[in-house]
Amino acid sequence: MRANNVVLNDKLEDVSISKAYSFPFEVSFSEIRKLSKGYVKLHWHDEIQISIVTKGSVEFIVGEKSYILKNGQAIFINTQRIHMAKSVGDEDCIYHSIMFNAKLLKMFPGSIIEQKYIDPVITSNKLNSIEIYGNNNWEQDALKYISDIINVDIIQDKGYELKIYIDLLNFWLLLVLNDKDIFNQKMEPKPINEQRIKDVLSFIHKNYSNKITLQDIADAVFVSKGECCRFFKKSLKMSPYDYLINYRINESMKLLKNSSLSILDISENVGFNNVSHYIQIFKKKTGQTPLEYRNSQ
Repeated sequence: MRANNVVLNDKLEDVSISKAYSFPFEVSFSEIRKLSKGYVKLHWHDEIQISIVTKGSVEFIVGEKSYILKNGQAIFINTQRIHMAKSVGDEDCIYHSIMFNAKLLKMFPGSIIEQKYIDPVITSNKLNSIEIYGNNNWEQDALKYISDIINVDIIQDKGYELKIYIDLLNFWLLLVLNDKDIFNQKMEPKPINEQRIKDVLSFIHKNYSNKITLQDIADAVFVSKGECCRFFKKSLKMSPYDYLINYRINESMKLLKNSSLSILDISENVGFNNVSHYIQIFKKKTGQTPLEYRNSQ
């Protein structure tokens, strides 16, 4: 089991996940308050994700919907759905995530399992996520399989891959058998703004060190400034400008920690034209000046 450390490429895909061909599966854990950003940043991946909160409360944002889960509750996040997570309240928050490629369950290409029970789920534009609160029998059984998979992965005794495989199949069977309770309630279309969000974030990540205006960001996705702010705020609960500033501050924290560049050079490298403004914003966001942060590392 590894600590979750999301690493993004220019398309916001998390490339830190193991891509092992022979057994495309892993378990990770996220201690949100120990992350440099204080949250798990927006990202997506080909792998299906099943996350269970093991301490505190966590807000998961999937597409344009938000879910607050408490200790012992879980969420299923379908493949390629853009999502993020952040803590709720002041207490420490931890969640464990099961990540696997759907091909692990398909048996072989073209199988009846793939055609009837896997592909209809992972290709559905109507199914982004499923909350698993434990409010009924199937959800309680699902939570048990999730916990069993994590425990088996921790111990890794003889035959653990088979045990994980069987538990994943049983979990999937619960989803299929309860489609009337779950899938039919998820009839919202896949958010049309999801690709826009990916494109906006990709633009910011590539150009944050330069002068960027809201018009530049809007032009990158061929919408008006008003529409750009609207869909961005709806999905991320912040404006494009606020995200840009947060991203610049977080990138500067990496330089403060891992380089000997001066505060002036760092402020310029991450897109601040005025070092005094950079120091002011940095202290507002972190509670420390850049120099204080550097000396504390």
